[in-house]
Amino acid sequence: MQKQSKHWTPQAAYVAVAALMACTVAPSAFGQAGPIPRTADGRPDLQGMWSSQWLTPTERPASVSKLALNRAEADQLTSEILARAEKNNPLDPELAAPDAKTLAMVKGEYRSSLIIDPPDGKLPYNETGRAAARNYVTGLDNPEQRMTTERCIGGVGWAPMQIRSASMIHRFVQTPGFVVLHTEAYDDTRIASFGRPHKPAELKQPGGDSIARWDGDVLEVETTDNDPQFSTHGIVTVKSPDAKVIERFALVSPNEVVYTYTIIDPTYYSKPWTGEYSFVRTTDKLFEFACHEGNYSMIGMLSGARRQKQLAPQDK
Repeated sequence: MQKQSKHWTPQAAYVAVAALMACTVAPSAFGQAGPIPRTADGRPDLQGMWSSQWLTPTERPASVSKLALNRAEADQLTSEILARAEKNNPLDPELAAPDAKTLAMVKGEYRSSLIIDPPDGKLPYNETGRAAARNYVTGLDNPEQRMTTERCIGGVGWAPMQIRSASMIHRFVQTPGFVVLHTEAYDDTRIASFGRPHKPAELKQPGGDSIARWDGDVLEVETTDNDPQFSTHGIVTVKSPDAKVIERFALVSPNEVVYTYTIIDPTYYSKPWTGEYSFVRTTDKLFEFACHEGNYSMIGMLSGARRQKQLAPQDK
């Protein structure tokens, strides 16, 4: 995955990301006072560049019992997660070679999990959902079953928006009629319209159909009609084609958007569940995200897997 820019190098990228994380995730960055910016029509102005590179897993680790952590507890959990991630286990997709090095923060508070409801921080899978989660990284027998991120198609900017992946810089643009959520990774772009119903279910889009509305000062985006071919393979959080995702963007300070999302999906989960983290304003710019290697190497990956199956009985 390469970015093309006149003065952009991998070393410069690493330094830029490191500097960003060092400067923007300190607790003091979340406590800046002052009125939030507003658009000409009085709405909170979410426009600009935002970062969401965090290390916190979706589910709360077994070693932690509470959601909010102090600095010492956060440092301990960070060390545990990074040690686990060094194994680069493809069966543990959330923690495979993470780029982030800091736990998610919300208004200066370190978080042990993205999940805030259920209170135990665990996904309320039913049996169908648990099987779908297992199939996310196993039983991948053909190109259509491979993860869309691996195939360079995208998915980290779909609903719900993801963290930790490289190039998690976002541009938010809003008008009275639309809001655009553009993620650098895979060039994922969603356009949510105000004042219209959902499109007919027959008009499938990989990221689903998103509509927007204002709930006071909170931007709410509702996404339905996920394409069944992409709904469980674009993001770590699996969801069925029947899922509804409700995202809420609350501008709580000039430099922080608290992002809360609820997944309503009785096909995969026994009850709705909610995750939360913050976007932090950044001066970083978006660069072209050119990704093709997953497509080029698909033949090698599939033929190699078949060869492994042929050799497996001889290895036992």
